Amino acid sequence: MSENTYPLGIIENDLKLPSYRCKKDRIAHDVGDHGTLTLYEVRTFGWVIVTLRIGGASRSNQYDRYYGIRVIDAAPVRVGRGPHVLRKIEIYIRKSRVKALASLIDLYKRGLEQAHTTRDRIGTRRFQGQLERAAGRRSWLWNA
Repeated sequence: MSENTYPLGIIENDLKLPSYRCKKDRIAHDVGDHGTLTLYEVRTFGWVIVTLRIGGASRSNQYDRYYGIRVIDAAPVRVGRGPHVLRKIEIYIRKSRVKALASLIDLYKRGLEQAHTTRDRIGTRRFQGQLERAAGRRSWLWNA
């Protein structure tokens, strides 16, 4: 993909923050992540829409990790900001561009739902383990 080619109808103007003086074309704050979306172009995944932060980097030389959704097939992924990320773009969703970017916004919503489901499942599993250990059981005996 060339440097100025973007997925799902994104144009160069979507990457620029609109002037606060422009009354006609404001950011649509009710869409995406308060009117913005972040996409990573990843060497192995292609374009990924970042949806939910997993956690901060534990060391200064590491990057935060995120749940995301792959643009090409809507598969859930986990991605960081390491050397495998070829580039990062920030999309500013203007009210006039909401219809044009509808497929991107829908993918973001689907990915966010999948990310929350994954986070809830992991949190429930951890909590269940705490309850079992508090009851004096060992992990290999939980289902016995």
